[in-house]
Amino acid sequence: MGVIRLHPGASIKQVEAELKNQLSEFINIFSYEDLLKYEKDYWANTAPIGFIFGFGTVMGWVVGLVIVYQILFTDIANHRNEFATLKAMGYEHSYFIRLVFASAFFLAILGFIPGYLLSLGLYHLAESQMYMPMPMLLSKIITVFMFILSMCVMAGLLAIRRLKDANPADMLGT
Repeated sequence: MGVIRLHPGASIKQVEAELKNQLSEFINIFSYEDLLKYEKDYWANTAPIGFIFGFGTVMGWVVGLVIVYQILFTDIANHRNEFATLKAMGYEHSYFIRLVFASAFFLAILGFIPGYLLSLGLYHLAESQMYMPMPMLLSKIITVFMFILSMCVMAGLLAIRRLKDANPADMLGT
């Protein structure tokens, strides 16, 4: 890898074009921004570590989905009689759907906050051990929260199927 320093005011695109004409086609010419993009793409898409992180992310989403679904499902199953009583009193099914999604939202918040704080600590530890800056960008924080929120919404969608079983007529035998 070589670095070329240009004089102030020199056209980066013009120098790139001239170098590409003079050098072999097997030599890549990058501006600083292009090199950063190339390296990020390499580590995210080509290097094995990128695959491992991607696979780990998907598996984390699936495991989280199952855990949140089990929490919501158990809560609905444990309160089935209460839901049936409220239905008999006139509460609409949409009320219970909103209740399940509110619970899913609170689970997302309650899972995100400690995870975020733990991540800050791990980022700081990694930076101190590798002597390499690893900023926790706002875009990354928002992406992770949206990922968690989508997981909880999906779990809520799966769990609301159990609400249909809360029939007021079923309570007569209990």
